[in-house]
Amino acid sequence: MRPRTARGSGGRPSVTGRAAVLALVLAVLLVSYAYPLRALFEQHGERAELEQEAEELRERVDELETELELWEDPSYVALQARQRLGFVMPDEQGYVVIRPEKDEEGETGPEGLPPAGEGTWYERLWSSVEAADEIPPEELP
Repeated sequence: MRPRTARGSGGRPSVTGRAAVLALVLAVLLVSYAYPLRALFEQHGERAELEQEAEELRERVDELETELELWEDPSYVALQARQRLGFVMPDEQGYVVIRPEKDEEGETGPEGLPPAGEGTWYERLWSSVEAADEIPPEELP
């Protein structure tokens, strides 16, 4: 005798037990490999970011080594001392400008503000508020 199989409407057997087990095994494999594959892709992205950061750090190290070589040159050190610290050589005369001359704008500073350092702090603050409220001359009709 033949074993009985469930038949569909077209005379074909419906899903067999082997096909169901195979589908179940494939589903379990798919689920079990999904997490490790996702972790692998995340690690690949992190690795690319870290390699880029390492390359940027290598470039920064190269820049700093170049700057260090500059600082070993006595003429560069003297130039930096002049520019940054205002040092002068023994036979030179140094000077510091404390207050520059008044510019063409007269008694007021830029855009109608009082010169820096003149008046009390609240007067300077209020004059800046008033100046901010005015329409610039370029925009007047």
